Amino acid sequence: MTLDEAIGELGRRISAASPSAVIRVTRVSGEEASIRAYAPAGDEAAIKAATQDFTLQLLTAEGLDVQVLVYDIATSLPPEE
Repeated sequence: MTLDEAIGELGRRISAASPSAVIRVTRVSGEEASIRAYAPAGDEAAIKAATQDFTLQLLTAEGLDVQVLVYDIATSLPPEE
């Protein structure tokens, strides 16, 4: 799996868990990225449940380090793209 495919899959999982989430991606290298999800505070647990096992699998099986960070959109506005 490529980093772009992993980011796409994680984006789909985040959107399924929290349809109103705003997603921002920062690529650090060819194998490392961080995804910031700005969502209602009540959706944090669902986002983590939807992504945690997959991000661990990416790291151990694919060598891809993709972090998913969840922010409360009410207190932390997403930066412009």
